[in-house]
Amino acid sequence: MKVINEKTKGLIFAFIALFLWGIHGPAGRYLALNGVSMYFVTVSRFWLGTLVFFLFLLFKGKLRINFKRKWKLVLGLSLIGLSLNSILYHLTLIYLPATLVMILENLSPVFVLLFSLFLHEIKPKINEIITLIMSFGGVVLIVLGKEHFENLHELFYVGIFLGILTGMTFGFYVFFSAVLVKPYKDDPDSIIQFLFKIFLISSIMLAPMLFASMNKSPSNFKEWFWLAEMGIGQSGLAYLFWNYALSILPTNKTSIMFLLTILFTTINEIIFLGLKLNWYLVSGGLLIIISGYILTKKTKKQRIPVE
Repeated sequence: MKVINEKTKGLIFAFIALFLWGIHGPAGRYLALNGVSMYFVTVSRFWLGTLVFFLFLLFKGKLRINFKRKWKLVLGLSLIGLSLNSILYHLTLIYLPATLVMILENLSPVFVLLFSLFLHEIKPKINEIITLIMSFGGVVLIVLGKEHFENLHELFYVGIFLGILTGMTFGFYVFFSAVLVKPYKDDPDSIIQFLFKIFLISSIMLAPMLFASMNKSPSNFKEWFWLAEMGIGQSGLAYLFWNYALSILPTNKTSIMFLLTILFTTINEIIFLGLKLNWYLVSGGLLIIISGYILTKKTKKQRIPVE
């Protein structure tokens, strides 16, 4: 019997995570179109994801959580990088197609570059400035193509604004989570302990929103199924697979693979939600994806100090 080598195993873990994240947008968009509260979805996903991390750490005998360790960074990631980002992401799904939401979230490398500039005074190079312009050019193309999208929400521009904020808060998460987990890059279990803390804090902080939105909770089996799938699959298992992939594969190349989530999201949305592509979406999306690819390579090469 042929044994799978470590690199192949890492690629399998990465693609499982990417495929799961590719279901996230269409599933959330489906719930939004059916009137399910996105606040209810957000908090439910947190609790389910927290449960997955808890059971995983308990099973492995690694459930040793120290809330004092880097507590300021953990709290900031919980408040902005996870809670606010997830709320913005799910609200954006009300106004925009899932593929467009994922494209806007992939503006995050732009904001990682800006955080590096303003917080660590790492000045961007000329090619990085060009990719910044490319990214925002992609957003402009998408906005100009508004009339070419089908079944748009009347608050389309609100969705664009929320989508940009989603990219900004995800950039915050990427930048500061790198600071948090850098000492543990070869110890995925310790990284998952941090994820458990971040998810648990977010779940507790946003719990009141869960009860306040009970009147717009899922109303049938299909809606409950997709909510459970989002919590277990995307908030829990995808993070587990992704972090184990990062512990095996080169960080630079693996992080760039995250852009494949747009491909999986688009395929799922075309199949299940009837998304119709147009040249504005494709062209604008490609500009953002290409600039994200370049910026990811550049920012990964820059040093991020560890607190």
